[in-house]
Amino acid sequence: MRGRTLRYRARAGTLSLLGGNAEATAEVFYVAYTVQPEQGQDESSQRPVTFVFNGGPGAAAAYLHLGAMGPRVLMTGTDGSLLPSPQKLIDNPDTWLDMTDLVFVDPVGTGYSREASGQQTRNFWGVNQDAASMGAFVRLYLAQAGRTRSPVFLAGESYGGFRAALLSRTLQQDIGISPSGIVLVSPALEFALLRPDDFDILHFALELPSLAAVRLQRDGLVGQAFRDKLAEIERFALGEYLVGLASGLDSGGRAASQRVAEITGLPLELVQRSFARISTSLFTKEFARARGNVLSPYDGLIETGDIAPQSPRDRGPDPILDRSVSALTSAFTAYVRDELGFRTDMSYRLLNGEVGRNWDYGTSSSRQGYAGVMGDLQRARSLNPAMGVLIVNGYTDLVTPYMISRYLLSQMSAIAGARPVRSAVLDGGHMMYLRPDGRRALRELAAELYQAAR
Repeated sequence: MRGRTLRYRARAGTLSLLGGNAEATAEVFYVAYTVQPEQGQDESSQRPVTFVFNGGPGAAAAYLHLGAMGPRVLMTGTDGSLLPSPQKLIDNPDTWLDMTDLVFVDPVGTGYSREASGQQTRNFWGVNQDAASMGAFVRLYLAQAGRTRSPVFLAGESYGGFRAALLSRTLQQDIGISPSGIVLVSPALEFALLRPDDFDILHFALELPSLAAVRLQRDGLVGQAFRDKLAEIERFALGEYLVGLASGLDSGGRAASQRVAEITGLPLELVQRSFARISTSLFTKEFARARGNVLSPYDGLIETGDIAPQSPRDRGPDPILDRSVSALTSAFTAYVRDELGFRTDMSYRLLNGEVGRNWDYGTSSSRQGYAGVMGDLQRARSLNPAMGVLIVNGYTDLVTPYMISRYLLSQMSAIAGARPVRSAVLDGGHMMYLRPDGRRALRELAAELYQAAR
């Protein structure tokens, strides 16, 4: 911690979730950090406790744990790139431990968390099933740790942001726990805007500023000049560009292609052939083609060699997400074994693709279409108007573009007496905290949320 020494207790272990017959349904792995109280101070006093989740679905919490919030952090490049093996953990000067105790949770099927013998994964792998099991974990942990009087916060990244927003409602309605605040990092909030069908045009307008941010920063534009230019492009995207696309495939393409080519840096002929509708996958494939590279959708400023240039799609490993698997897996397993004393022969699943492929997104005869959580977030804010909400995105994140969060917030009705939702955009991509300056900026934003909740 910058300028301070924190004394804390770390515990890595599992907590049993119980069914109606009092038999275990799952063993959920977690790592908890509690700051040691000063002499005469009650450890279970009003110090906040924050439950932290990653996304996927199918990701363990090691990303936020060793990338952003924990007392130890993975050393990375200044641009957030992962360094060659062997990985090195260093003390984290921007840990959140001075503000809150931390509990990093691996949902069932990720990390070291598993369903119990005889249980089906479908009991845990779904929007509602996951909310129920993670809500049960929060309740049990607070009870067993003697922390039922502590302010509760939730933090999540990507689908973990979806999970945290949903939990902010279900904890209140189903369990009787009212969170004091939630932090959503690069959240997936409404899947209709992240996985649109062929006839949806809104997502093109919401993604265009992120493509522009990649182009502008690669051209060396920074600071206020960068933000001013991007604001101009944002107005174009939701104004003239969106209206043009709505006018029709041919007419909209003819009207917008020249400007879109200038904004994205893509060849005019390619933009015209695409009717000025530039998907993030097309952009990452084509932007650096002249160099024989493709961009990472997790941060458009990081690129890698294209192993299949003849293919219209990127078929290679992602230089951030895929390289993170070996880097974080080796770093995390060694850390919990050697520094925290947790030993097991079980395999560690940082990213379990089987979870995502079999996830139940909650569609039914009464709720068809894409999963979304904005209604749950509004209900949670209505139930607890004092609950703080912070949403943080990265400018060059092409997985959950920052304008989607802005757009969704602009469509929310005001709730009388409720604290306004705060949003911010930082330099960097989906995992902007992998940059040392991004990690520091994220912590500073979170500090304001915790301070306001006192």
